Amino acid sequence: MATCIICHLSLIEGVDSSHDCPNKHPAHSDCLKEWLLHSSNCPLCREPYSNGVLDKFKDFIKLREDEKLTTLDNELKEEELKKMEAVASKMTFLKFIESINILINEQEYDYAISRLELQEDANLSNRKDQDILFLKGKINYIRGRYDLAINQLFKLVKEKYNYPDGFLYLGKAYEALGLGDKAKWAYERVN
Repeated sequence: MATCIICHLSLIEGVDSSHDCPNKHPAHSDCLKEWLLHSSNCPLCREPYSNGVLDKFKDFIKLREDEKLTTLDNELKEEELKKMEAVASKMTFLKFIESINILINEQEYDYAISRLELQEDANLSNRKDQDILFLKGKINYIRGRYDLAINQLFKLVKEKYNYPDGFLYLGKAYEALGLGDKAKWAYERVN
């Protein structure tokens, strides 16, 4: 009894549909059509299958190639959409930061803080939340709430050590409270 050269299961005459390569190596039709997606040569002897055999599976191969192209096209569109959403999100956040800076210039500190708190995630690993925490610390420094400024700015620089503006305002807040040694420590880390 013959076995399929692809799946190595028995070929039952009259039940299983099969095809042979030029060297008479048999393969189940279903096994062969999947194999032909990868190679038009016999997996055992590497002889090319005849055009007659290839023509029988031409529609199946074309269908699978079209499915691959459609899937790839959809993945590319999805990836592009994600990039566009990321850019839109960054632009929205920059516009938000701009509005907060306007509120700071107009001395609307409480309103600016409340808007920042609505945006805050408490996830200091991303830049957006680091910027929000910095702005809260800066606003509290400007309005004379040095204790709150130190609290927020210290959280920031503890998480993101390379945030020079955070150290600058932290140093100013320490200095305003008369803590010169701590202010010096913060100022040394500005650059």
